Amino acid sequence: MRDKLKNISEVILRETDYSVSGYHLALQATTDSLRGVAALLDEERYYLADMLCVDWVDSLEVVYFFAHYDRLDRIKVSLSVDSQTPQAPSISSIYEGAYFWEREIHEFFGVVFTGHRNLTYLFLHEEIDHYPLRKGKVEVTQEARNRLKSKLIEEQEDTFAVNLGPQHPSTHGVLRVIIRMDGEYILEAEPVLGYLHRMQEKMAERRTYNQFLPNTGRMDYLGAMSFNLGYVLAVEKMLRITPPERAIYLRVIATELNRISSHLLWVGAFLADLGALTPFLFVFDDREQILDILEGMTGSRLTYCHFRIGGLAGDIDGNFPSQTRDFIKRMREDRFGLYRKLITGNPIFTSRTRGIGVVKRERARKYGITGPVLRSAGVPFDLRKFEPYSGYDRLSFAIPTGVSGGAFDTYQVRMAEMENSLKIIEQALDLLPDGPVLADKLPKKLKPPKGDLYHTVETPRGELGVYIVSDETEVPYRMKWRVPSFSNLMIFPELARGVLLADAVAALGSLDLVIPEIDR
Repeated sequence: MRDKLKNISEVILRETDYSVSGYHLALQATTDSLRGVAALLDEERYYLADMLCVDWVDSLEVVYFFAHYDRLDRIKVSLSVDSQTPQAPSISSIYEGAYFWEREIHEFFGVVFTGHRNLTYLFLHEEIDHYPLRKGKVEVTQEARNRLKSKLIEEQEDTFAVNLGPQHPSTHGVLRVIIRMDGEYILEAEPVLGYLHRMQEKMAERRTYNQFLPNTGRMDYLGAMSFNLGYVLAVEKMLRITPPERAIYLRVIATELNRISSHLLWVGAFLADLGALTPFLFVFDDREQILDILEGMTGSRLTYCHFRIGGLAGDIDGNFPSQTRDFIKRMREDRFGLYRKLITGNPIFTSRTRGIGVVKRERARKYGITGPVLRSAGVPFDLRKFEPYSGYDRLSFAIPTGVSGGAFDTYQVRMAEMENSLKIIEQALDLLPDGPVLADKLPKKLKPPKGDLYHTVETPRGELGVYIVSDETEVPYRMKWRVPSFSNLMIFPELARGVLLADAVAALGSLDLVIPEIDR
């Protein structure tokens, strides 16, 4: 692979220390060579894991992270563009997932991606007068405003446009999808985001590393522990801080309990989307048991901020292990059997989900899809196994996969993952050592060395990537969050095309989107 990349003219390659940077190869491309690099990586079956921009004032750097479903090999590709008239070639014709990322970078930094078919607003609105993530106040010109104006789906002969959301129960948050329909069949679907946008990445540039900790739980409020964990692990890696063994195992236990809680809520909400309300009551009963356990550990029931850079905010009490084991017993002996009778074998449920929202491996790769949606297509890609962190390599668990992809397979994968999480928790409790939960002699001011780092963890929805650029101060120079809901949403317009509206709702629900993490 390296030799093939070297054959592309105007490309500079540099091997990197993965243990330090989180990627194996850094590649500097030019506007003339970028599409050739992307085409070669596509040919070698890499997926586009992330795409972002960094403002160096004198220039802008567009950064692409590529990874592979079959082997651990992360490649960073950089392209430097002029800060006054930034232009870069679009790779959205090669990687469909880039279509949305390029729009995001365009509206937040002003980079024009030549060849992109629709550089209109995705998150922001027409009253924005400057690019929010630029280091200085760079105004949006009138020409740029004309280009950014929303391109709504237009009604045509024998068709009509409707809004799904932004206030609709099946979107599970303030998500709007503009749909053009022919009768009850969807011809075109266009997501409109930004109704909950809070500029988390801008806040990261205004707060110290410790001050930003509470923000992580506000993005994916259903999987806050995974976001906490991804962030503290990234900062610990930059600072060469090793948390105590007890903290490592307690982090795993808390994160897996939170994963089960998230999956339970998805099951209830997904069934409610399809018209079945009874399972919603059962899953919330089980979820309350988890929230009671985590409240005793963290003092919170939803937007957790218990992990600290160097360990945990506090230790568990004596009741925690027994409470957790009682919950494991309850799920195994009673609840999973109930769900199999109530949902899995229900003929109405299976008829509403089989063959709906089918995502094949190759289409998933083109969009950078991860998590249960990818695994439902038969791809055994789980970062806890594939790129282990926080002691997961010491624990034994399988990677559940589906057969054909689609809504029914994603349901089965998530149910199997909950059983897996119970096994992980049980092993972590057995291995839990005595000792402190916070590292000794932590620096009072956290100032990571100059450089960048990309770190990933497996959230309930898929791959979370945290990219940090440090300039040796207490405040990150740049922080980008690669959230799985955003990547998984990208394929919905393709899944919705040509299907009934009711089936599109089922396909959308199967993706398990959390809108605040998309609108980070």
